[in-house]
Amino acid sequence: MELLGTFAVIALLSFYGLYKAVRIVAEETADEVESDGHHMDLDIRKIKKLIAVKVLLTCMFVGDIVLLHFWYKQGDPDAPMVDAPLTIWIEFIAILVLIFVLASAMDKIDKEFEKLVPLPKDTDDEFRLDKKKVRHYMELLKSFSRNAIQISLVGNGNVPLTAGCSKLGGRPDVADDFQWPLDNSGYPLSLLLQIDCADLAFLDREGLLPTSGQLYFFYELSEMRRDGKKNSVRVIYNDKPSSQLHPLDYPVNLGKHYQLQECRLQFSQRTSFPCLKEVGHLAHKRVKTKDNIELEVASDRLEEKYWTGSEGIGNMLGYAFLIEKPIVKDLSDHVLLLQLDSSEYWEEDDKTPHELQFGNGGCIYFYIKREDLLARRFDSIKFALQCF
Repeated sequence: MELLGTFAVIALLSFYGLYKAVRIVAEETADEVESDGHHMDLDIRKIKKLIAVKVLLTCMFVGDIVLLHFWYKQGDPDAPMVDAPLTIWIEFIAILVLIFVLASAMDKIDKEFEKLVPLPKDTDDEFRLDKKKVRHYMELLKSFSRNAIQISLVGNGNVPLTAGCSKLGGRPDVADDFQWPLDNSGYPLSLLLQIDCADLAFLDREGLLPTSGQLYFFYELSEMRRDGKKNSVRVIYNDKPSSQLHPLDYPVNLGKHYQLQECRLQFSQRTSFPCLKEVGHLAHKRVKTKDNIELEVASDRLEEKYWTGSEGIGNMLGYAFLIEKPIVKDLSDHVLLLQLDSSEYWEEDDKTPHELQFGNGGCIYFYIKREDLLARRFDSIKFALQCF
């Protein structure tokens, strides 16, 4: 009677636990996976069956151990193990066999469950991550590293600036023969950046940029053409001494909203790595499509290791942070002359009273052929605006 009563209680509790567990766990699993957007068409019935089998196996395992204990209870539990009767050894071996069978069954069910509810592709699961591949891709990305120049703002724009200095916005400091650039409709472009090339000389390891003079970056901000066509983008190089420069007044038809408040720039060196959208082109067959997780983790770890502590407002040289597809096909033939980010990504110290937005929180990119840059020809710029 004692054995039957115990078995009945275990059976009732097992079936009640099975019912509740299957219902709750299946619903929560479906909700969690669907909310993450990894698998929107789930077979709920199959999920319930798999969970039911797992719970039932666990209950059977506990029940079998209890039954074994009652069946062989004539053994003296206080006796030393070496003096224990044969029945206790049989019970011990039987429990080990049950544990092995349960573990094997659970492993097969887990594999079926993963097929039904796949893990997110971007998970950084140490048990799924091939650490050897991560190290391999870190070394591969490091082999493509390039020196970049990070651009940051200094102060809040209230300090008077000297003629020809590096700055964001304001009026360009130019010589007498300078003409304010216009688009094809006759509308004036806005000055984005004026850069004193002498500030870049000690940061440009390859010697690509001019070591003297000024670089001016202009862009038509009212329409913000994504491709820069119809003369809506202009890069101009001036090699005249600062003593011949003076601020040029704004055109009368350039609205105040497109007259960016000037603020001093400063530059620092950083190591840049190709973004994931460009790695395949650079590495050719050395990157496998199925290794997306390892490649992404390797890229994140390198960025974290070489982070300078500030994002700045943009970069010159190095690699661009691309939001959409690559802008140029051959990175060995083209140089990133400038990437400028929307002001919402600038550091708090880099904020100015003027908010600069490129589309929906995007970035603008200026590429130039290496040979044109070395020849100081800036009339064939490859421009793009990308946004989220």
